[in-house]
Amino acid sequence: MNSHRKRHLGILVAVAIGFLVAIPVRAHHGAAGLYDMSKPVMMKGTITKFEWTNPHNQIYFDVKDDKGTVAHWIVATEPPQVMLERGWTRRSLKEGDQVTVYAFVAANGSPVGNLQRIVLPDGKELSAR
Repeated sequence: MNSHRKRHLGILVAVAIGFLVAIPVRAHHGAAGLYDMSKPVMMKGTITKFEWTNPHNQIYFDVKDDKGTVAHWIVATEPPQVMLERGWTRRSLKEGDQVTVYAFVAANGSPVGNLQRIVLPDGKELSAR
């Protein structure tokens, strides 16, 4: 194979690899359609778990409705490094904290969402955006 054909083959392989890598990245970050991003929903709840982990932190909390029925919610934040820059730490939320959560919730009604901000028991507000 001459050097001209080898170079063309190398370019084709690089382009193909680029497309293969881009597909999962687009799928992962194309989740905006899963959430109603028009306005955040406010919920008062109790933290049950806080996972400080990549690729996104997870906040688990329970919300009780007027009838006493408990819904178990999970909202995601940006990655830990981004949240550190916004003033968060792995100790920002503790099990049992009574919080007010503002989240963009799932369009299909599932109790999951993407966090906008959270207000802690002492009134301190932590932003996720």
